[in-house]
Amino acid sequence: MKILIIRMMGFGDVASILIPAVNMVHQQHPNAIVDVLTYGAGVEIMSLVPTVNAVLAVSAEQWPSDVDKAVASFIDIAQVVIEQDYDLIINLDTWFMPCFLARVLKDSGANIQGNFINFSVDTLVQKIQRSALTQSYFQMPDLYLASTYPNMADWSTPWWNQYPNIAYPEFYLQHCCGFKQEMDMSLSVQPDLVFKLQAETKPIIALSLSGSKASKQYAHGKVLQLLLEQAGFFVWSRFDGSVPMQTTLARLKVTDLLITVATSTQWLARLVGCPSLVIPGALPPSVLGAELVVDKVKSCQYCYQNQCVENIDFACMDIPPEQIVEKALQYFRLP
Repeated sequence: MKILIIRMMGFGDVASILIPAVNMVHQQHPNAIVDVLTYGAGVEIMSLVPTVNAVLAVSAEQWPSDVDKAVASFIDIAQVVIEQDYDLIINLDTWFMPCFLARVLKDSGANIQGNFINFSVDTLVQKIQRSALTQSYFQMPDLYLASTYPNMADWSTPWWNQYPNIAYPEFYLQHCCGFKQEMDMSLSVQPDLVFKLQAETKPIIALSLSGSKASKQYAHGKVLQLLLEQAGFFVWSRFDGSVPMQTTLARLKVTDLLITVATSTQWLARLVGCPSLVIPGALPPSVLGAELVVDKVKSCQYCYQNQCVENIDFACMDIPPEQIVEKALQYFRLP
């Protein structure tokens, strides 16, 4: 049996969704050949997964911002996929273009499981030509998303209120997608023992303090690093894409604690068994599945919004660095 799994979101999503999905599919089909189709930094991560047979990469050039050009490009990508003659194609993505790709494959007779757009390819092209679709159709999953998974509709609801004790990867894969297999978010990598030697006998802490949104920015990083070093920790960062993914994971493998905002780095750390102390900001700790979190500082915190509802510029991220150092000391049980 030959299976393709599609997930083209950011590398945090690839780490937290695609890798465990590959592990789950292998549990379900232990003798299957499993390929993945992904994008950007996700290609680098998935190339490190030994149970993946082949990584099909979508480049930035193949995903233009213009809808007409993107549709034509993804039809070409679909043809490449069709030629691989997969027995099963699983689309775990929710973005429009991967769902369009899945619809092209579905309309071509492929065995599709997961998400796809709710119009046939012919109908969509006709609507585009008549300018019958607003821009919001391409941007809002509620308008375009169809699925073979009966619980996928829960993904677009405030699910964290209904399911308060489940982290996002488990919610998405086990609840929304219906995977029954055990969640396994792990990746075997060789530890960077040379890097560990640089720390001598000091506990190693990694810092990742900047995310993609205003709700994921920690402003006191330099002070925090200085205080941690004064407290006897070996501190490193470099999560800006300047270091190869394999090197990053190998360093996280020998790191004792990651202090991070709610961003992709947390999921990279989880892949290699490095615990995280998360500055969650607007996100509930349960959604993040964090081992440790800083204390709640605002009553309006955990609002799950990308714009501050209280117009206080995400004061929930303004944690005194001394408080974070104290949490780290408590974790290591240091005076």
